Amino acid sequence: MKKRYFLAASVLLLTACTAHDADIAPSNAPAPQTPETAVSTPTPAPAEEPTLPLYWIGECNSQGFYQREPIYDATTYAYGGGGIMAHYFDFANATEEIVGEPLDLETANLHLYADEESLYWFWSGMITDTPILLRSDLDGSNRQPLYDFPQGTSLAVWNGGLAGDGTALYFAYCHISDDPAVPDDYELVRLDPETKTLETITEWDPFSGELVGVWDGRLLITRTTLADDCPLEPVYEHYRVANTEELKPWMTTSLCALNPLTGTEEVLYSCPGWRLDRKLAEDALWFEDEEGRILCRPLGETEDTVVTRLPRAMQIMGIYTEDILLYGQEDGQEWLYVYNRGDGTLTRSPQRRWIGEEDRPIWVVCEAGPGQYLVWDDASTGMQQLARADGTQYLIDGYARYAIASRESLLDKSVPMTPVTRPGTPWN
Repeated sequence: MKKRYFLAASVLLLTACTAHDADIAPSNAPAPQTPETAVSTPTPAPAEEPTLPLYWIGECNSQGFYQREPIYDATTYAYGGGGIMAHYFDFANATEEIVGEPLDLETANLHLYADEESLYWFWSGMITDTPILLRSDLDGSNRQPLYDFPQGTSLAVWNGGLAGDGTALYFAYCHISDDPAVPDDYELVRLDPETKTLETITEWDPFSGELVGVWDGRLLITRTTLADDCPLEPVYEHYRVANTEELKPWMTTSLCALNPLTGTEEVLYSCPGWRLDRKLAEDALWFEDEEGRILCRPLGETEDTVVTRLPRAMQIMGIYTEDILLYGQEDGQEWLYVYNRGDGTLTRSPQRRWIGEEDRPIWVVCEAGPGQYLVWDDASTGMQQLARADGTQYLIDGYARYAIASRESLLDKSVPMTPVTRPGTPWN
């Protein structure tokens, strides 16, 4: 009987202790956490997306500018009858010459791009032709094909460049339709010259897009899309969209950042219409608005920054290291204007050039270094001689003479520009 009483008492005591523990914690137990004292478990940071060391390959590198130049046949003066050559402007020495052997091609559809080590030669003909992609040293030597493209394809690099990652090349590629009523098939591809492999990174549909740059380890491309509620369908005629103007109210063009490693894509900016309405330069989007302001929006941001207010309507022609160059109307003529990004001044250039027997503002081709520019200094008619470094002479179009101009010489005629000379021939 005593055992039963002890057992019952033990149960009652245990029950009482349990109830008491619910109200009063033992002195050696941790204090209950309140919203003020609670320590949350840190959320692991998302894994950083892997990227490649992408860089842009354009018409010029730090040493010079490259462009195609058709060679005249000395006997018939046929346009490009003598082939096509690489025409090189050396910034440091202010010279121009032919580099490499001319290519014997029937048309002038050659594009030249250079990085700091190599020169790339792109050529595409018609549907019955086979595209050509060659890589050479910067002086044109050791020119080798990088890939055997099939007939009926095209290298769509007319937008001004391609991208590289130190191993592979990235560019727009096209399967040409054999039916004018069926659009060409455009893709962004990755070419590995070592393994001779060509793979598709993404496709453009229903409209073609462009590769326009690189940013933050990603490829910058444009995409044009139609709104879901568009009542019209694209009408293709002779390989192009014939009813673009009718579709325009429902069209949107976006600048997208595409990671070629993962395939992820981010829309950075969108605008109505069938093309991007801002200029891409220095990892930012630039434009001039209706209020006469130059605005800049760094990539990845959503707000515009006012750079300056213009005195009249002008068009941005180039964003460079030290200056923004613009064209505008004044006194019944078009002029070049130089906005100094350092001191914020805007000055009209008095420099003019002649072409087609017309007086026009001087034309800036590209930047030749901070505050330095390759320009058309003048133009002439007829054919001229252009030489290779070994002295071999060729007949070329004689429409332009070039010079290296500083900002000071653009703004003051008394400050001389440096004429670009040709090997073995005087500048005249």
